[in-house]
Amino acid sequence: MEHLWTHDRALDEKVTITSAEFGAALLDRDSPEAEAEWASEQAAVKSWYREATQIKKALDELPDSQFQKLAIIFGIDPEELSLLQLTAAVSLDPSLRSVCAFLHDHSGRAFMTEELASRLLRYGRDHTWPAELRIFRWQLVHRRDAGVGEPAALICDPQIRDWLVGRDSLNEQLIGAAKLVDGPQFSLPEWPVEETAKWVEEVMARPGRPRLRVFVVAPYGAGKRQFAAAISDKLNMRMLVVDADATSDAQWPDFFTFAQRQAFVDSTVLAWTGEAILRRSWPTNRSLFPLEFILCEPGAEPAPIEAAIDLRIELPVPEPATREKLWKLAVPEAARWPAAERRKLAEQHNVWPGDIERAGLLGAKTPAEASTVVRESARSRFGSLAQILECPFTLDDLVLPEGVMRLIESIIFEAEERVKFWRETEARRLFPQGRGLVALFSGASGTGKTMTAQVIAQRLTQDLCRVNVAQLVSKWVGETSKNAEQVIRVAANNNAVLFFDEADALFARRATEIRDAQDKFANTDTAFLLQAIESYSGVAILATNLKSNIDPAFMRRLRYIVEFPKPSPDLQRQLWSKLVGALAGEVRAKALAPAIELLSQTSDATGAQIKFAVLAALFTARSDDKPLTARHLLMGLDRELGKEGRTIGPKQRELILKLEEAA
Repeated sequence: MEHLWTHDRALDEKVTITSAEFGAALLDRDSPEAEAEWASEQAAVKSWYREATQIKKALDELPDSQFQKLAIIFGIDPEELSLLQLTAAVSLDPSLRSVCAFLHDHSGRAFMTEELASRLLRYGRDHTWPAELRIFRWQLVHRRDAGVGEPAALICDPQIRDWLVGRDSLNEQLIGAAKLVDGPQFSLPEWPVEETAKWVEEVMARPGRPRLRVFVVAPYGAGKRQFAAAISDKLNMRMLVVDADATSDAQWPDFFTFAQRQAFVDSTVLAWTGEAILRRSWPTNRSLFPLEFILCEPGAEPAPIEAAIDLRIELPVPEPATREKLWKLAVPEAARWPAAERRKLAEQHNVWPGDIERAGLLGAKTPAEASTVVRESARSRFGSLAQILECPFTLDDLVLPEGVMRLIESIIFEAEERVKFWRETEARRLFPQGRGLVALFSGASGTGKTMTAQVIAQRLTQDLCRVNVAQLVSKWVGETSKNAEQVIRVAANNNAVLFFDEADALFARRATEIRDAQDKFANTDTAFLLQAIESYSGVAILATNLKSNIDPAFMRRLRYIVEFPKPSPDLQRQLWSKLVGALAGEVRAKALAPAIELLSQTSDATGAQIKFAVLAALFTARSDDKPLTARHLLMGLDRELGKEGRTIGPKQRELILKLEEAA
């Protein structure tokens, strides 16, 4: 090219196009054939060819050549490798850009092009470089638009350029979205690290080296990343955690390619996080790294693909002994807590390592503070399917018949003792199912079912999770079962007390005569719920006003059935006295004792009606700017009974008002 461009032209000539250049173009004197004919007569050119051939051979035979490593990793053939070497040379040595511009005879083309690469590699003018070549598919080399009418520039990828000279870097799309993990910060004895690593090694040793995707399934804070890092460490590999949410849908194919490429060139296991990994497809035209982890929450695993073997591992909740050790590590004060309180905290709360770590970061200094923090961290996991009820009541607040109170005390004792009992080998062997404590509270509205459930949760220092039946039940096929499974799973993982109010709406009798598809699917949902509750390992309380509507098959699975009757006159009197004494003071309660006795004998009110009657009476008294009187209590009770179309007889009313006049 230098010979053609300097022929018949002075080097300092100022014209743009010379006659030599014009003639060379018309006579095709710069064709590969003309070049070969001319070069055959030039001794210097022959020596250049010999030297270039020797250099190329030496490069190809280097024992630790980074180029040869890329060729092996991505299956690049010699032709593609030569093109990669040309683009890398221009990228690594900026002075070669001037050589490219000179060979193009165009100062604006200071880059490698497909035509120039073809000429330099002696492939001729008509040689094509298909987009399907691996160097393009893996974006080791990029085609960049150089402007209207200009040939595309061939650019070596910056991250690949750095890797060739031994500098570790990330592709610009992965910066901020990917983080390298060298090893686990901790590993729990309950995790199947050894067996999983052994299985992975065995599968990867099979002919054809199958691609593996390991789904690590557990709630947020369970240590999924640490488990994956522990497996990678056993395999003597580092791990690259990639957040799929850090890129848009439009950029996803390139983002995925760069992540896979990074794993191959650095021999790092990939661990995917983020919700986007669930809804985005895995590009099938890319080779997958042999081992990848998908860190996801239960019920949110990606769909299977033909290109990989999937293994699902659901991380277990740490055992109480492990949780006690984690408390000591995360909370410095925990080592000085009373051993019994620390043990009870570990036994009563099925929390994850992240929950315990969070409690330490938030400064929990006592078992009570730690219990509050871990319960709050678990509440968001229920979503809109359940509501956490406050539990301010104690056993002393309950006013129930003696037989009912004994049953409630038995439920509380079993709920507290069951953690130790089910650790016994023989107990677990004889009861492979049905280890949960499921109780049915039956009775009219206002008889204390919800309040009793709150008392039980308070004694256990656990959250009371009231299932939102309206959100749980869906008209879509399979959605009700899916929603129920999510609520039950989250409650089990977080040791919450499940509370199904109006349980007859969920556990109703199954239709014996299937008249349409709706009956069929309703029966399916009921059957699923029965099985789910039977396998539930925690405490569940069901409340209903219509026990007769509950499916008989379910009744046999219950540990306790508690009937809540309407309170007797004596229990009504206790309720009136407790409420008036607590809200208006013991002095007023004693003064109103005769009126309370009459109200208890004549009203046949439930506990809830008495509670709201006292509340209405208090506000009426405040409105009158007077102390609470019998007339105020009577007005409050009238309001509550009126909701049912009932009232107190005139004779009893007159007696109550006379008591007020006498006072």
